[in-house]
Amino acid sequence: MYVHSMTLKQAKQLLNSPRSRQVITLASCGGKKVGVVECGDPDGYPVLWFTGNMGPALSILLYHDIAERHRIRFVCVDRPGYNSSDDIYSEHGVPDLFEFADMVNELTLLLRMWQFGLATFSLGAVYGLAYSLSFPERLKGPIFMVSPWLSVKTPGTSTMYKGIARYAPNFLIRTTLSTLPHMSNLLNMWNTLGSSPVKTSRRTSSSTSSSMSDDDDIDNANIDSITFSIAPGRSYIHNQIYNNGLWNLQNRTGAHLDAMVALEKIDWGFTYEETTYPIKAFVGDIDENVPIQAWMYMSNKMSNIKLNVIEGGGHYLLYRMDFMEDLFAQIERSVHP
Repeated sequence: MYVHSMTLKQAKQLLNSPRSRQVITLASCGGKKVGVVECGDPDGYPVLWFTGNMGPALSILLYHDIAERHRIRFVCVDRPGYNSSDDIYSEHGVPDLFEFADMVNELTLLLRMWQFGLATFSLGAVYGLAYSLSFPERLKGPIFMVSPWLSVKTPGTSTMYKGIARYAPNFLIRTTLSTLPHMSNLLNMWNTLGSSPVKTSRRTSSSTSSSMSDDDDIDNANIDSITFSIAPGRSYIHNQIYNNGLWNLQNRTGAHLDAMVALEKIDWGFTYEETTYPIKAFVGDIDENVPIQAWMYMSNKMSNIKLNVIEGGGHYLLYRMDFMEDLFAQIERSVHP
């Protein structure tokens, strides 16, 4: 049974905790600041989470209880231009994935995270892979990627994103983000508050020699017995995530910087096929943002990925708490001795 109870009082305590409101000053970036949120077991094994576009770091508070149960110190960084995080890029307003990787490397050392696990959602995969190319020795276990983003040039990707990437100038993208905050992607989040069953398809693409036993846990779950409890505290945190996302859209530059990365208005500096660090990816078979056919194509081009297809899963798998429970169990086994 997957029950995620949280009272309103507990939710407010989490949001107001010093662990949820850290601001770290970076020497290498001329004293610029980065916002950090932590939850879970403070003495657990550190795992870094890179969220998707328009996703504030505080979103990880939804997983406090799960992370605590699995002995994980769960850490998320507000990327440049979100909340307290400054634009750290050497060319202001122009994201550089490898400069971001350097920033994360310094930040994790300041947080005393000598080696850590890495998990990502959506666009966070692009940033995570850039980090793995720069500092693979800092990582432990595979990179766990949930609904990972793909290059819009990949065969099978959304024609809408292809069109925006090709024809929309940066100023139009920024204007749209700031003036139309109630975008469909944010609203779609509310359709997946954790009320849908999840199953991992046996259609997998694997280019690694690692065991499939971790994935069998999801395959063999008794789906019919899964129940959910959407507690007042968790609902309150969802509202805070939504409101913070809207505030960032209207007042900060982070969503625009992320959009430049997602639409490849800047050069990533690498392709997915060039990555070598082991990856475990989870992709919904009805994901409209990153269609499954695009990932089936890409997985055949990569030598370091194990692709798990989630039947009935859309893009926002991270709000399906049964799926996240199983994901954290796999992460725990990968980082703990």
